[in-house]
Amino acid sequence: MASNPKFDAVLAAMAEIHQKKNHDYAKDSNPYSNFEGAAATAGCSVDTVFMVLMGIKMERLRELLTSGKDAQNESVQDSRMDLAVYAALWASYHTTI
Repeated sequence: MASNPKFDAVLAAMAEIHQKKNHDYAKDSNPYSNFEGAAATAGCSVDTVFMVLMGIKMERLRELLTSGKDAQNESVQDSRMDLAVYAALWASYHTTI
């Protein structure tokens, strides 16, 4: 199987992003506590929280990539990375290992 150093670097960067944000957002004992708390506050499922957060990132990307606007806050690549982290967190939320 061919190696993909770019992909490996993205996975490493995703792990770093997750660790930093997890420190600020989640309880040490539960890395999903912020998603569960948001679900409880909104009266919806954790799955819905993930879908909404990912939808917001997708719409931000759509706007930036189709309008020609320059990002003023986080870069387009930062939004892609956040989206990937949300997807990985969502998958891990449902993983039983």
